[in-house]
Amino acid sequence: MRYGDPDGHGVYGQLTTGDDGGLICHECGQERQFLGRHVREHGMTAATYREAHGLGRRTSLASEELRATWGERSSERVGSPEWRRFEAARDPQSARKESRAALREPLRAQALESRREQALAASRSRPARVCEVPGCGRKHVTKGWCRTHLERYKRTGDVQADVPVRPRKGGPEPR
Repeated sequence: MRYGDPDGHGVYGQLTTGDDGGLICHECGQERQFLGRHVREHGMTAATYREAHGLGRRTSLASEELRATWGERSSERVGSPEWRRFEAARDPQSARKESRAALREPLRAQALESRREQALAASRSRPARVCEVPGCGRKHVTKGWCRTHLERYKRTGDVQADVPVRPRKGGPEPR
């Protein structure tokens, strides 16, 4: 679809305002003050609704009237006793220090062990991948090749499958 094409009950890439100032749902044609919650009835999230109908990620799904009401309410809160209590208790420096400390704090042992077990189980269930070059048999690194064939490809543009791979010092012999 292209911008401006008819799209369900609206126009692709645009929100349509109804007679009462609400927004028209592209899916069902109902007029609503806030589509963000309404689109759940269609089995969609706000993000999937925006994507399906060509709306920008930051496009508000609230009507002008509703956004104005929200703005007034937030302005009324500034300077109220609750706001002053919030300001008094608020300490940005302390919050910043706490969040940085939390990032440096190691994971709890139980969570760490659980992740380790999940990773091990996943690696055991996968078959070992080997180099796709005929006769190589070394461990796969990327693009289906072992480290040696990958480096050859980077250097020359060819894996040079006809050139034998020398055994590594102390490593396993190629098959």
